[in-house]
Amino acid sequence: MTADGADDAAATLLDDTFADGTVAKSTSFQSSVRFADSTDDGGGGSSEPKQKPAARPRITASVMFADSPTVSVIANTYDERRAAFVAKVQRCAAKLVAEEDVWARHDIPSIPAERIIRHEYDPIRDRWSEEVTIVKMESEPFTHGAMRYCYRMKKLATPPKSSSYHRFYKYGWSRASNYVAKAYICEDTKKIDTSEAAKDAVRNDIKLQYEANHWAQKFNASDPPKKIHFIRAWACEMPDREGHPWFAIERFIAGKDSYGASFVKHNTNSGFVDLDLHRVTPQVFSAHSFYASNGTRLVADIQGVGDLFTDPQVLSNDYRFGDGDLGPRGMALFFKTFRHCSFSDSLGIPIFPLSRNELKHQAKYDEDEDTVSDAVSLNLDDDSSFASADVEKALCRFAALDMNRRARQSALHTPMEAMRKSGLQVDDATEKRSNIFNAQKSTSAVIKKSLHISSRVTKPTWHRTKSDADEIALCFNSAMTAPTFDHKAFHRLASGALRERSTHSEESGEGGDQRPQRRKTMMHHTVQPMVPNAQCRANLGRVHYHLACLHGIGRFPEIVPDVADGDSHDKPEHCVYSVIFHLCHAASLRDVPACLALARVRAGLDSTVSNLLKTAVPVDFDSAKDLLGRAMESELAPSASKAAAGCLLAQILEDEGEAGDLAVANVIQDTLDFMDRAEIEEQERAAKRAVDARGGGINVGDKVEANYCLEGTYYAGIVTAVSDDGKNITVQYDDDGSSETLTEDNVRVLSGSATDEVVSPPVGGPLTDAEALGQSNDDEECLYEAYALKAKLAELKGKLGDNESAAALYQEAADGAMTAGKMSTAAQWSAKAAEFE
Repeated sequence: MTADGADDAAATLLDDTFADGTVAKSTSFQSSVRFADSTDDGGGGSSEPKQKPAARPRITASVMFADSPTVSVIANTYDERRAAFVAKVQRCAAKLVAEEDVWARHDIPSIPAERIIRHEYDPIRDRWSEEVTIVKMESEPFTHGAMRYCYRMKKLATPPKSSSYHRFYKYGWSRASNYVAKAYICEDTKKIDTSEAAKDAVRNDIKLQYEANHWAQKFNASDPPKKIHFIRAWACEMPDREGHPWFAIERFIAGKDSYGASFVKHNTNSGFVDLDLHRVTPQVFSAHSFYASNGTRLVADIQGVGDLFTDPQVLSNDYRFGDGDLGPRGMALFFKTFRHCSFSDSLGIPIFPLSRNELKHQAKYDEDEDTVSDAVSLNLDDDSSFASADVEKALCRFAALDMNRRARQSALHTPMEAMRKSGLQVDDATEKRSNIFNAQKSTSAVIKKSLHISSRVTKPTWHRTKSDADEIALCFNSAMTAPTFDHKAFHRLASGALRERSTHSEESGEGGDQRPQRRKTMMHHTVQPMVPNAQCRANLGRVHYHLACLHGIGRFPEIVPDVADGDSHDKPEHCVYSVIFHLCHAASLRDVPACLALARVRAGLDSTVSNLLKTAVPVDFDSAKDLLGRAMESELAPSASKAAAGCLLAQILEDEGEAGDLAVANVIQDTLDFMDRAEIEEQERAAKRAVDARGGGINVGDKVEANYCLEGTYYAGIVTAVSDDGKNITVQYDDDGSSETLTEDNVRVLSGSATDEVVSPPVGGPLTDAEALGQSNDDEECLYEAYALKAKLAELKGKLGDNESAAALYQEAADGAMTAGKMSTAAQWSAKAAEFE
């Protein structure tokens, strides 16, 4: 091959890069090259401002002159590095040119060129740019899945600015890059879907790629043994076709990785599925993305060739990434099956605590367990079992990607629900009911009786050992103390050095179990522990709470221990001790719904988390009051749970009659404040949903954050004016009422729990757990209406001698009762208000 040919091919490599600055692969070529002048973050997808450099250490003149290189040495070093880089690119280009085009037999260059509009996404500014170009695409799909058609496509690389590389175009379409164009299928017509919903879905796919790539860059910054990348994706609009259809475009990946495997799926949005290669890097990356984002993101559905991945699913703490985003519940599914290893220890990933029965199950099946239960591997769709190895081999990888998308939502199904969808006969009497859809309601009419049912609590039908009782006591003790993230939490010694981990082969000996072993990935250095901050701890608490809920709906029947006498009829529906374990861990992290659920059970009430909690947890009103107080003191949302906790605490205090009037009045006042805050939170969510429904943009009245005086600090405010072209926005700040007009780049709509670490705006959220899961949490149902609480507070204020407040509260209570149609009650309270005036 000539030098000119290498230079020409090198131009192609330099043109077609990933979002993080690494070279794309157009055929089976599996090398990657990083630009010498790229930044540490790769220049793609990172919105972090540059940190102010630390103060330089004081250096003596003798040391400075002794160690500093001369100018000539610096120049020689730079020239050597530059020459080595150019030589590396040319070697890659030479190999690329020498290889045959894997699509040559399809004769795509003979297809007439077609005009397209290329839409590229800027994740930092949340903007789409357009560029008109031409491509050659086959008219018929070469494969399809349940949701998308896949077409072969070629596109010429954009010519470099340097005229010396223009001779590259002598190769023409024969050397054009190979792409795969994916278009959504219209279920009715079986043609390409040209609806706005389909176009939004394409945009969502692109954003997910960039979001995942952002966290991949964070992972690569830790200098792992194997760096990972996500394929750069963009959208293609066909303006000359009917309906202007949109396609998601990615570079075609071919060939095999260093393990001899081609396209491999390493995990899903619910944990591990890779039982063949047992690669560690993809799983550790998923866990790393959670802690790197402070618990707001977890990149799952890792699949691709080698360390080049595509079509990920990002799980978020507010369900913002579409139907496949299972939120904290999907994160819980991942961590329940995540195996810590020396690699994760080196990266500073803390150990995720698991219950005794969960650890026993892990030890029993060690590296041989699939993510989902065996029953869930049954038919979850009308197509075919996604978990079937035979079907997986028969389908091409693009069809498998779509089948995976269809199966993403099924991750929350209980095993019995999966069996029903597969058409198997299931006895209704033995079906494990979901707490989400079959929750028992607790109403104020029966609350007083429920508070005194300790003598009538249903006894467990299975034998509970002393160790079980001790475990429950230890869990409740830990619920009231914050967890400690010391060296033990990171599997390290006090000195910071890593602890040794024994492998299964070492434990089993020479003639032991010959099951496939997970490949070892060793780091030659360790990084600082990823100690969770306040935001990460809050999200960790939510993950533990949702893992308890998953146990409560019977999601993990394999965790349930066998009964002592071997009678399967007495075997509980789920592992209640795992429910308690994770609820207590969530409560220690001040998760409000977890504190409320435990407090209800301690007070002898049912909880939607598990119908077995009341049979295993003894009633203890002192513990219930402590947990309710912990819930109300938490700085975390949601306020609705705090209001429910306040109602229950006020009822317990009133029923006991031991607390003073002032203490009860303070609890009721706090509860009313939480009720008001819950209404404000719902209004804010409704306003954000309205912004998303109109397709984004900023309008007058929107709550935003603006870059005050372009200083880089964003303050909350409200939009008071928008220019006709939408480029200039006037914001009135909340703190001092001042106004400022800024460009659209310096104003962003408030999006709930978003942080500076978040790259992409919401495409499906933010949503609450109730909105995402389709049912409300009945634990959050308040025992009293706000107007009833105001009447109680008015009575207490009157006893305390605050007649003015008592009169105002009685009148507010009367107005509320009248609005609710309680005319007689309203008249009584109105009369009492008059007495205090």
